[in-house]
Amino acid sequence: MPMKWRYRSMDEIITLLFYPVFLVITFCLTLIFIPKNKYKEYFIYGILIGGLGDIIAVGLFQNILGVMWFKNLSIFYVLKMMALSPLCWTVTVMIFLYFLPAKKSFRYPYILTWASISLGYGYIVHNVGLYDFVNWFYPIPAYLIFLCWWGFASWLFRRTSPLAKEEYY
Repeated sequence: MPMKWRYRSMDEIITLLFYPVFLVITFCLTLIFIPKNKYKEYFIYGILIGGLGDIIAVGLFQNILGVMWFKNLSIFYVLKMMALSPLCWTVTVMIFLYFLPAKKSFRYPYILTWASISLGYGYIVHNVGLYDFVNWFYPIPAYLIFLCWWGFASWLFRRTSPLAKEEYY
């Protein structure tokens, strides 16, 4: 007699594997692009700005304000949130910071673009069935939040990291 789990729909499989696949891909990108001797510092900033930032944002917007929430989390449900979300944000921030332009005139469009990408990613996670939000939260307020997040990441990194002082031309 065949087992039940073998007959999952493609939607269920995508929902289950979306975050793990995204995490593996972005983690591999960090290994490919970020040099080994600089990886530790980018990782620390990734944890502080990305992972911890995600936990704070989810705590505020989901648990306190109730304007967004995760759903269909299956085995990744931990403390009312997606357990892989902070890890995904960690590696994403590492990539963002590694490619952060040194010139201010390039940095502004870079941050605006990453805010747009983050908004698009939010819609993808919503369409996969892992995330939902109140109707007014997307796109304008969420875009402004992402814009502030990436702007803060850029500002903090440029002010505190010796890696930001290195100019690449």
